[in-house]
Amino acid sequence: MNHALFVVKVIKNPIHLIYKELETIEIKVEFPAPRQKNSKNQLTLLLWGSYREDFLKYYKVQDYLIVEGILTLKGYQNEDNEVKVIVKRLYPFLLI
Repeated sequence: MNHALFVVKVIKNPIHLIYKELETIEIKVEFPAPRQKNSKNQLTLLLWGSYREDFLKYYKVQDYLIVEGILTLKGYQNEDNEVKVIVKRLYPFLLI
């Protein structure tokens, strides 16, 4: 399984998608600090259901989140790897 847990920062406003009867949102996020200069540090989160509603209600750009979900890769055969995470759980991350 591709189960993963991340701490990420929201960098763009959500994009609303409608597929059949499901309403989802895509959110661009990034890791707070990249480990290497040339490493990719951006992900796309896919949210629907109550997580979509909670995100739209409580979170905004520049917020930090703890995300638990399933990794998916698109375009893994070429250099344009796009990593998406299907969100299973979403928590706020507080920096004090």
